Amino acid sequence: MTIGLDAVRTALLDACPGVQVGDIRPLEAGYTSRQWVADTDEGQLLAKRPVRNPDPEHMRRLIAATRRAADAAVPVVRFRAFQPHSAVLGGPLLVQEFQAGTPADALWDGLDDAARRAFSAELGSIVARIHTSYGPWFGDVLGRETWDDVRSYLHARVDNQVAKARTLLPAGAVDRAAQALHNVIDLVVPVDEYPTLLHGDLWLPNILLRDGHIRCVLDFEHARWGDRFMDFAKLYEHIFDGYPDGVVPFLEAYDMQAGLPHDWEARVRFGKALHSLTTAVYFAKWNPEYVPQYLGELETWLATPN
Repeated sequence: MTIGLDAVRTALLDACPGVQVGDIRPLEAGYTSRQWVADTDEGQLLAKRPVRNPDPEHMRRLIAATRRAADAAVPVVRFRAFQPHSAVLGGPLLVQEFQAGTPADALWDGLDDAARRAFSAELGSIVARIHTSYGPWFGDVLGRETWDDVRSYLHARVDNQVAKARTLLPAGAVDRAAQALHNVIDLVVPVDEYPTLLHGDLWLPNILLRDGHIRCVLDFEHARWGDRFMDFAKLYEHIFDGYPDGVVPFLEAYDMQAGLPHDWEARVRFGKALHSLTTAVYFAKWNPEYVPQYLGELETWLATPN
């Protein structure tokens, strides 16, 4: 569906009655939505129309999780309006305040070692704030699907991904991964773990920098209440595997606010393995050329004693 700027203007006026809209321009950012920035008499607004997952519940989860993060002093966007179905745009419309800044991935290569270390430490502090926002259950932030304890929740997540993987990935690898993941849950994850807010998609494109500091954490679309170390997998894959010097300042800052238990490394290894399976399933649908990479990571984990 082609969406013109006049249609975006009409949709904005419908969602935000009384606002005066000036210039509108497309924003080329992200992979899951169409976005536009509008100059208005109330400041710049960002209009977002999801394309990969147009279910309004997905946007409601994003809003709810972002607001919980804001309560924990995490720098996030503020929302102005939400329409489950915009007749003009043919799907959900989310309007939020536009946050000026540059995605960290666009600046990363130009940062020197001192700046990268400072970024890693600041990120550790912010992730700790996210993870010290505690929830009432494990699972969906809106309470649509919940579990009382962490092991039941993680077993269910593994079963969910395995069920999807059986129709997309080699059966032998899936069966071995399923058994190993279930075993590790019972051996490694403590039964008394408390549900914490997970961002679910922590990587450089979702972190906005301005004046050398993190000014906004974006896109809590995959947030949930879960085991906090599940969030570490993508951080390692997209930041610290390529920049291991950032691990220590990140962990030191994180530990000061959220604490690192004695078993945190084993739980991170488990989180990486589940991330490899989940991402292989995801890319089998959207970018199948990446699937061998994540299957290879899963095979490496299976071959390494935990």
